[in-house]
Amino acid sequence: METMFEKLQLKEEKNLLIQGLPSSIEKQFVKLNYAKNVTPLLKAKKIDFALVFAVNQNQLNGILTDVLPALHQEAKLWVAYPKATSKIVSDLNRDCTWAKLTQNGFEGMLTVTLDHVWSALRFQKTVLTKEKTGSLTKRKTKELELA
Repeated sequence: METMFEKLQLKEEKNLLIQGLPSSIEKQFVKLNYAKNVTPLLKAKKIDFALVFAVNQNQLNGILTDVLPALHQEAKLWVAYPKATSKIVSDLNRDCTWAKLTQNGFEGMLTVTLDHVWSALRFQKTVLTKEKTGSLTKRKTKELELA
């Protein structure tokens, strides 16, 4: 069975942000050194890994206002939201618009189950590049490293 860290692809990232962590799964992160909020120091260092928990789009948009400008270009960004089977009323799910993220150039990549209440969706920054034809094309940042 995969550990929480394996599911979230957490490896050697140094500047970690885990915001809104529910007490029900907090013990799984006890050995990690992470910030609970975006601080001026974290903004300066840039976040390598972010896991933010939100119950609705309004709450998420407020969190993302601080988080997005503080992310490193290659950061792993996860948004955790209540599963439909949980008893938490939410307008977030795998198929919602994720407007604030898509407007800022992020694309949903992978969904994982954290526990019986929470799922998380990983987002990755995409960039526009000009190809030889002169047209703009979206490519994931990882693909740019290989080019």
